[in-house]
Amino acid sequence: MANPQHGDLVFPIEEYQERVRKLRESMAAKGMDAVILAMPQDLFYLTGYQTPGYYWFQVLVVPLEKEPFMVTRLLESSNIPARTWIKNSRPYADHEDPTKILADAIKEFGLDRATIGYDRDAYFFRAFEQEGVISKLPNAKFKNCTGIVEQLRMIKSPLEIDRMERAARAADAGMIAGINAVRAGVNEDEIAAEIHNAMFRAGSEWPAMSPFVATGWRGAVGHMTWEHRTVEEQDYVFLEVAGCYNRYHAALMRTVTVGETPQRIKDGEKVCLDAMAACLEAIKPGVPASEVDTLARGIIAKADVEQAARTAYSIGIAFPPDWGEGHIISMRQGHDMPLQAGMTFHLIPWVQVPGHGGVGITETIVVTDDGCRVLTNVDRKVFSA
Repeated sequence: MANPQHGDLVFPIEEYQERVRKLRESMAAKGMDAVILAMPQDLFYLTGYQTPGYYWFQVLVVPLEKEPFMVTRLLESSNIPARTWIKNSRPYADHEDPTKILADAIKEFGLDRATIGYDRDAYFFRAFEQEGVISKLPNAKFKNCTGIVEQLRMIKSPLEIDRMERAARAADAGMIAGINAVRAGVNEDEIAAEIHNAMFRAGSEWPAMSPFVATGWRGAVGHMTWEHRTVEEQDYVFLEVAGCYNRYHAALMRTVTVGETPQRIKDGEKVCLDAMAACLEAIKPGVPASEVDTLARGIIAKADVEQAARTAYSIGIAFPPDWGEGHIISMRQGHDMPLQAGMTFHLIPWVQVPGHGGVGITETIVVTDDGCRVLTNVDRKVFSA
């Protein structure tokens, strides 16, 4: 790889070289001569390429030995020299069939008789596009390579953790602003505006999901966010915020009560804090992910509350529609992968209090050599407005 002519790379070129080297090691072990990658997170991880325009066809092809190349929409192709180290690209016009452009490029670079991996699970490489490429390359052998880059992304380097720490500072700023904005008579929209203003001023870029702001009864509805409701006395306000820095995310939840905090919410707060403390103590390299989930569920099951989701999900590089990467690894039942240093999680032992709503006190963490470290930093409690 040569240094880019344009200096908008997120990381030093050596970081990308090491990522591609590890990818090629995995490709060789799986008997692949090349891989076609389409997830925007994977493209960003390997090259620095990013654009909100990934709703159009775009792929990165990484051969085992030859130089990688990209196929993107013509409008987006200017991002390649501006933001990546990639030398070769083959853009397509809006009226052209991108699968033909990709197939032609694969032939041009001498891979039309190769064993080619492709990500069958990629959101943005649709079934008819996969079929179109395969049908145009009858002499190539295709095999699924889903997860080949994600397994590398699972362990963050020191440079990546630095970006997540910066994202955490922006998330903290947004959360504190949201908490301070809560009061009876304020509109949900105003709370959301204060969160966005603070997190962007603290250095956040556009996140993969906007913050969640749910007041009153809406706080008991999954993934509800602001829709103009006015906060009332005795309401509960559920907030979840993720900051983003160089596409790396860090997230946290907090709950605010308006007026006196009911005992049921205090009980929910205690069980959240107990579960969080136990998880933070238990998390270390070698511990199975499911074991942490079992621990949290055991604590929560003793109280009259409900845990509606997994205990943690991996978090890092993200583009809409999700700021998490829980499909790579989550702390949930059936996911027994041992934790490793450098893994990062949104740790979410939050609960639903029947008849009241959600109590969320969560953190973004990184697994260290001897335990874990919390990246987010807002008082760990239910707040009262």
